[in-house]
Amino acid sequence: MDPIKRAPWDLTSDGTPSIEVRAAVEEGSLSKVLRLVGPFDDLESEAPPARRSSAKDWAKLIDRIREAAAHSRAIEAQAHEQELRVQDLLDRAREDIQAAAERVRAADARAAEMEARTEKLLKSADQRVKAAEERARVAEEWLARVYDTISQEFVVEPGDKSVA
Repeated sequence: MDPIKRAPWDLTSDGTPSIEVRAAVEEGSLSKVLRLVGPFDDLESEAPPARRSSAKDWAKLIDRIREAAAHSRAIEAQAHEQELRVQDLLDRAREDIQAAAERVRAADARAAEMEARTEKLLKSADQRVKAAEERARVAEEWLARVYDTISQEFVVEPGDKSVA
């Protein structure tokens, strides 16, 4: 017996049930334990069935491996193609974004130029309006002086409409 103390359900180093397990099974003290395998004696006597593979089976296996590899390569090629298409789309999108940004900058520059020209024209128009108003004021003053002079120099009777 091994010098190491084992639990009664342990297997020995060669994989067979320990003596304690065999004794417990024979006396029925493991009645509340669920049996996952048949009796241990059957396990020792059963050997896995020996199946000989034929050359045809090996050829089928190799064909399946080749099909799987070809399928894998096809999927990989599709993924690579799709990756290239996505990269191309991303490049075009970047170019479109850069072109749009350039158009926005150009439009902003034109708008600023138009605003400056408009401001200049408004100032010029405002100056012309002020100058015209000043001329009109001066003209009205002269007109009033002329009227006053005429009124003072020529006495015009309200009923006299004769012309000399």
